[in-house]
Formats: sequence, structure tokens, C-alpha cells
Amino acid sequence: MFSAHPRLLTALATALLASTVLSGCGPAYPEIPRDAETGGQTLVELEDTLNSIEGLTFSDVGGSDPNIKGNTGFGMKVTLEEGYQLANPGALLVFLTESAWSVRDGYMPNIAVEIRYTGPVDDGIDMTAVGIETGWVPSTSSTPGGADNGFTSVSVPVADSATEKGVPENAVRLGPWPGDVPEVPTGMVVERRD
Repeated sequence: MFSAHPRLLTALATALLASTVLSGCGPAYPEIPRDAETGGQTLVELEDTLNSIEGLTFSDVGGSDPNIKGNTGFGMKVTLEEGYQLANPGALLVFLTESAWSVRDGYMPNIAVEIRYTGPVDDGIDMTAVGIETGWVPSTSSTPGGADNGFTSVSVPVADSATEKGVPENAVRLGPWPGDVPEVPTGMVVERRD
């Protein structure tokens, strides 16, 4: 019969635990909520909704795994299709932020929702300025003064980051994660009449 020394057993157990964690089988960042069983919507459900919005095309929609500091976020790219105009940029920003917060699979965003918008060069939309005007982005954020080559982006602070960045009301507006699924705003995108 094999009889192992207690120190050897402890060393083997420690090695097994370390290899499990390092191989990704262990729970990384267990303090960050992940994969909620109920509430909100799945990423696939969000993508289906986004794909149904006439005049907008979405890509790179999804959340991030924690970085080395344990920061997570959610991002998406939105492109205005030819023949349309973004009539209510504020409604788009709020809808996309609330939608990102409502996705229950993956990690809860604990830093920001990143929205990258591309539209006509002449539409003059600056998503950071829109975020400041709607109260979702701190007033100290720098704005480039309009879309650069038709591209503009915004970083909306969420969770504890919202308090640190000076917009604690974001955490109140969003509520517990995953949040309620927002409805697509009417009149947000309209056909261009040039």
C-alpha cells in the first residue's frame, strides 16, 4: 500500500489547483458577476434586435473578458447606411448603453460601454458631445468637435467606474445587472431627404 507524506500531498494539491487556475478551468475574477441565469437578454437576442433596425448596421458587438486589472467593458460599432440620417443621436446612445447593460451572458461591464459610430462626413455628430448633453458622460470629457472622417466614438462609464468618473447617476439609471431590455426608440433613424 502507498503511503504519502502529508507535505507531499499538500504540494500535489497546490500544484493541481495552480494548474487548474492557470489553464483557465478555475474561476478567474470571481468577484465580477458573470453569466446571469435570468434577467436582461442574451447577446444573440441583442444582435437580432440590432439587425432589425432599419438604416443602421452593427458589428463587433460584445463584451470583453477581464484585462489584467480586472476591467471589463462592452463595445459595438454602428454605421449609418446610405440614404438615412441619425435624427436622434441621444436616443441611440441611451438605447445602446442600456442594451449593452442588459446582456446577461459574459462578464458584467464594470468600466464602460464603448460606442463607435460612422456616418456621413457632413453630419457633424460627435458622440462624446452627445454623451455629455444627455448626462451619460462626464462634462470634463474631451470632444473632437464632430466626426472625424465620419467616425466618432464615446465611452460611457458604468458600474463603479461611473461614480469614479463623475456620473454616479449612470449606475442608478442602469440599475442592477443585467438591466431591463430597452425598446428601440421610434424616430431615431429616418430616411435622408436631400
